[in-house]
Amino acid sequence: MQLLIPVPALKIIEELQLAGYEAYAIGETVRDSLMGLEPQELRVATDAPDEMVAVLFDRVYPSKNCDGSLTVLSDQVPVKVTYLGESPTDLRHYDFTVNGMQYDPFAKQLVDPWQVSCSLNSRMGVIQAVGDPAARFQEKPASLLTVFYLMKRFDDAQIEWRVEPETWDALTKYSSAVRGVPSGELGKRLGSIIVGRRPEIYFEKMRCSGLLKCILPELADTYGIVESGQNIKDVFDHTMLVMKKIRPELHLRWAALIHDIGKPHCISYKGGRVHFYGHQVIGSIMARRILGRLKYSKEFIEKVSFLVFHHMYPTPRTRKAVRRFVTKIGLENLGDLLELRRADIMGGKYKNLGRLKHFKKEIDAVLFELPPFSIKNLEVDGYDVMKVLGAKPGPIVGDSLQFLFEKVKENPDLNDRETLINILKEEFR
Repeated sequence: MQLLIPVPALKIIEELQLAGYEAYAIGETVRDSLMGLEPQELRVATDAPDEMVAVLFDRVYPSKNCDGSLTVLSDQVPVKVTYLGESPTDLRHYDFTVNGMQYDPFAKQLVDPWQVSCSLNSRMGVIQAVGDPAARFQEKPASLLTVFYLMKRFDDAQIEWRVEPETWDALTKYSSAVRGVPSGELGKRLGSIIVGRRPEIYFEKMRCSGLLKCILPELADTYGIVESGQNIKDVFDHTMLVMKKIRPELHLRWAALIHDIGKPHCISYKGGRVHFYGHQVIGSIMARRILGRLKYSKEFIEKVSFLVFHHMYPTPRTRKAVRRFVTKIGLENLGDLLELRRADIMGGKYKNLGRLKHFKKEIDAVLFELPPFSIKNLEVDGYDVMKVLGAKPGPIVGDSLQFLFEKVKENPDLNDRETLINILKEEFR
């Protein structure tokens, strides 16, 4: 069997074998290559001691996740090199059967004791722990999250999947062990899962297993909070629908996932309907705490919490109000906020995008206007200001021009010399 192994891993395997050691592509590298995906992580197993790896390669570093492997930079690409003792074909080191394959790209030999390649060729992926799943999850709690990441990778390859019953039972029983996963690693793993093809399935599975309550209790608390919507069970159900509908970009998926987490904290009833007034404000504060806890960057936290805070914006009714809205939100956030609103509507009761489409047209009309781009574009200048106000050069001239500029930004029709002079007379004389 011949697999396409990425060149950086090939070079390391070749160098190790030329030095007289055994070396194989392993884990995700082999699994994803079999499924026709580009591996997200390159891994090599060898019987070469770490000291020898450090001699053979120029740029070698300890891996960040402290799993005992080394990271070797090959063509500027990080490759994890793991020493598996005198027998690198010992498969007890692996977490799941689908990750327990080894491949020698030069001998074109695949070691596949669980016949994973056969099931993948049949377009079926089985998520099964190696050995005792209970012991596996307790020894390595991060493996609990790997179950959901594997769901995502099978979906990426459009391969059906199922979780082996004993593995699932152990996951539900020992789900609380996930609290032992470092916060930064937890955030990274959730990020890799959330951008999948069917995130609503993965997070529903997390909820059913009890895992969600341990890693995102704020989201788990939205389950059972009734929404006023036809065919929507609760806030959690709505959230899953919104996440399903939004574009698969990390910040957008996170905004969709936590946009309504404030609702359990502001429930009220009026006219026989449930309301969640101010949930976006509470939610934005909670979003900062959650993403901070998961060690996301300050910039990322600001972006997501901004979207959560503004996702309930009232639709402006006039052209002037639309201009103010665009200025307030900023062009850098406008597209994301409209995408979140679209997904929110599609995850709701009526799924009517008519008003949003009309609003987008109004925004386009504003964006394609020819407004004054600076004070220099005003139909009056500093000399006009001094003449009208009888003033000498000084701060009042600049302040007056800035005042006029803000007026014209809101309403470009005001950029007329006579009109601006009248405004000056009314406001400053």
